[in-house]
Amino acid sequence: MRTFRDFMESALYDPKRGFYPARTKTADFYTAPELHPAFGAVLADRLASLLERVRADRPGEGLTLVEAGGGDGTLAAQVVRRLRETGNSDGLRLILIERSRRDLTAAARTLTAFGVPVEALTSVERLPRVTGVIYSNELFDAMPAHLLRRRGERVLEAFVNGDGREVLGEPSSPQLAAAAAAVAPALADGQAHAVCLEAPRWLTLAAERLSAGFVLTADYGKRFGGRTPNPPRAYRRHRLEEDLLSDPGEKDLTVPADFETLMAAGARAGLETQSYQSLSRFLVEGGVESWLAAAAGDNAASFKERAQIKTLLHPEGMGEAFKVLIQRKLP
Repeated sequence: MRTFRDFMESALYDPKRGFYPARTKTADFYTAPELHPAFGAVLADRLASLLERVRADRPGEGLTLVEAGGGDGTLAAQVVRRLRETGNSDGLRLILIERSRRDLTAAARTLTAFGVPVEALTSVERLPRVTGVIYSNELFDAMPAHLLRRRGERVLEAFVNGDGREVLGEPSSPQLAAAAAAVAPALADGQAHAVCLEAPRWLTLAAERLSAGFVLTADYGKRFGGRTPNPPRAYRRHRLEEDLLSDPGEKDLTVPADFETLMAAGARAGLETQSYQSLSRFLVEGGVESWLAAAAGDNAASFKERAQIKTLLHPEGMGEAFKVLIQRKLP
């Protein structure tokens, strides 16, 4: 019998049967950089401003830009292209962290063509000490999580038996027992709550390896704080499915990022929260309107492009569901 966390790990990342190794882009969901390059350009401009702040604090020191969980390099390519266009890539070192060696190799090959030194790593544990910015997009919502469920007066942990069915039992660790107690008052009978223990661990490791600079996190989620139910979700062909356990590897399993937990973990690791805002506000402040203006026209291509950008902004699209958190490691 496995924890739901281990089931989710296998369903998503098994090299032969996992969802991500076989994923076809945009078939089940869109990421922001897959939807439109305006996201990558606005992000790059913000990264450039953050790097400039680090450069002012550490004059003469080499700067590094680290992207974590970037897949095949779609977003990294957009970011580097924009940095080159705006003259902000000179002297910059780029590190990619991606657990899939296939995607990591593809991303490194793509980015090498831009003339920026690229280092490829399979885990944050391998990251050397850096000064600069560590950023990610949809990293934390793809991390496997444990599952808690209320039954009567108790909150128990969900396990998956050999038949692929859910079985409830005592929490498998003191951390999960504490999480069950914290969320219990908010859970109705039968309701589920996911607890991702790996997200704060990852952020702690990243903070330890950042000598000075910023951590920028863009992700689907909000401030749950362990007290508001945060059930996992399954998506297939852009539709939400209720059954988490059927057809493992054929659909995306995801848990919205808990930004309050990330803020708390960051504070313990020496990261100071600089800003927390919706993706919509982040993009508007970054000048995304210029991309809408550039897409003006009455032809089908212009209409499609405007619709894609508006999906990034609209509250019922990505605009409010996604958040952007910026934390600073003081020099």
